[in-house]
Amino acid sequence: MAYHLRKRRKTPRAPLNRPVQFELDGKKHMGKGMEVGIGGMSVWSDKVPSEGKMVTVNFSLPGSPKQIVAMAEVAWSKPAVKGKRKGRMGVKFVALPREERGEIRSFVTRLAKHYRDLHILLAMNKWKMERLRELAKRANLASYRDVAELKERIAKAMDGFRA
Repeated sequence: MAYHLRKRRKTPRAPLNRPVQFELDGKKHMGKGMEVGIGGMSVWSDKVPSEGKMVTVNFSLPGSPKQIVAMAEVAWSKPAVKGKRKGRMGVKFVALPREERGEIRSFVTRLAKHYRDLHILLAMNKWKMERLRELAKRANLASYRDVAELKERIAKAMDGFRA
């Protein structure tokens, strides 16, 4: 019997690492957006609503002062486990204006290109530190301890870009 892995997402996502405000039952809560795509996003927060709840998320993309506001359904949630400070949730956008959808798509595409360029450069082992720093900055990866950590972070993020 053959087993098939279920594809989790229909659209690619890009690392976000930005503050996110979400409204649940009329109360505002803060979280941190970990990744975003036109289909939804994942958020770490002290308050994690249960699956199926509707929330309004408000966030901005790196390099853009414009706030994106979207209605979303909690697709999955994992409350904070003992010893960990934050819980996690994944939200699926159910009402996202066309203009904001385009901005997110453009952000994901642009970031994917920068990550791909970094991945190729690191794989060739012929990189120069100056060029590596420049590409890492464009990919919103300005802080990393060493090249090994950078390679690991890029490899992990590359999985998110594959839909």
